[in-house]
Amino acid sequence: MRKVLSVLCFCALAFAAEPTDLDSLFRGKEYKPVLNASLRDSAASESAVPGKASAKESKSDGYYMLQFESVADFDAAQRRRAQLSASTGYAVQVVFDAPFYKLRGGGWGNKKAAEDKARELSAYNIAAFVVKVK
Repeated sequence: MRKVLSVLCFCALAFAAEPTDLDSLFRGKEYKPVLNASLRDSAASESAVPGKASAKESKSDGYYMLQFESVADFDAAQRRRAQLSASTGYAVQVVFDAPFYKLRGGGWGNKKAAEDKARELSAYNIAAFVVKVK
């Protein structure tokens, strides 16, 4: 019996040396995928200087926001606003457009940047689509 216990303890110590994925989650080291600035085809939009946007990309063509959801109940919209604000880091607005309360956040000067952010958030299971506000 003593041999069995010592072998089990040895095996437990041997396997406990390497941290598991679950251990890293409890230490706050979640897996967060690294995404490119643009998930579109890079051949068409590459500039001569890497990391520098072209003049066409930086030009504003309106004001775009991400719309996360539309909810019929005001209290449910307020609860969901708090959840989305905590998970995305954006100040989420509740906009009443009869008969729904629309949850919108962020703000970009061009549609491409807003779509890229929507794709990035979809990697974290946060559904959003782009709406033009102005």
